Amino acid sequence: MSPWRPAISVQVPVKDPGPSFSVFLGSLAAQAPVAGGWELVVADDGSREPVSSTWDLEAAGADRVVYLRIEGTGNRPAARNAALAASSAPVSFFADADLAYEPGVLAGHAAWHEGGEGILRGSRINAWSGGATPWQKWFDTRAGNLDPAGPMPWRHFVTGNASAPSSLVAGAGGFDPEIDRYGGEDTELGYRLSAAGVRFFRDPALRCRHLDEVTVRRHSEKMAEYGSSGLRRTLELHPEAAGLLGSGWVAPVFSGPASAVPIRLLVRLALLRPGYRAVLRWMEIAGRPSFLFLYLSVGGCLRGLTGRDL
Repeated sequence: MSPWRPAISVQVPVKDPGPSFSVFLGSLAAQAPVAGGWELVVADDGSREPVSSTWDLEAAGADRVVYLRIEGTGNRPAARNAALAASSAPVSFFADADLAYEPGVLAGHAAWHEGGEGILRGSRINAWSGGATPWQKWFDTRAGNLDPAGPMPWRHFVTGNASAPSSLVAGAGGFDPEIDRYGGEDTELGYRLSAAGVRFFRDPALRCRHLDEVTVRRHSEKMAEYGSSGLRRTLELHPEAAGLLGSGWVAPVFSGPASAVPIRLLVRLALLRPGYRAVLRWMEIAGRPSFLFLYLSVGGCLRGLTGRDL
């Protein structure tokens, strides 16, 4: 008799989790039944105290729990790869420990892969509380998060509420552990998979709530970190992806067509620290006009790419 294999594997890297991790586990325990069952693979990414000794992982209600203790300072792509290698399901669900999933999410992802080919992403909602800020409401509209179900561009692939055939991701080499700071390991993997002909889809009905109330300032800091790590690494590996997140506008001013020179000069001026910090402070206070959130998000990333802090 062949060993039992779950239909889907929930894989989550976690380091020094806070109270939201309990909500995460509770949302898994409340999931609708998954035909064929499911497993939970927890990659403890260098927590000060072992997660298995401080949290009841069995409370998630998985048919099988796998716990991996990874020593070191933390490397989320490497932790995701370790969880993928330890899983036994044909479908991997890439989870985040600060999300709470609605009851039908796992069953929905598992059922989609019975007939769908490619990668599926659900929605993740920041503005789920009555006190949601303008920033959280704006952020929910990014990367096609609330667009209708159907095909989506590879650049909209983000982990947290996404699933893929395990063999597909393993065959592509998994996530790039060289991206060892915040952000972009999913985007870089998405680019490689797209180049190999993989298709991407979204279903906003498969919802989860983001439990970390990230402020516009914290997000700007994270985007600067992403620019200096994940975006820079992606462009080094895949120079043909130039232009991702506006990166083409911070190329040397006088390179390329002369028509681009005025725009590049304007972008350089817009990224100067005094102006950027003034807009950041204004948006923290006023929260409008909303297009300035886009400026802060992309601008933070480009400042990081060009070696500038906030």
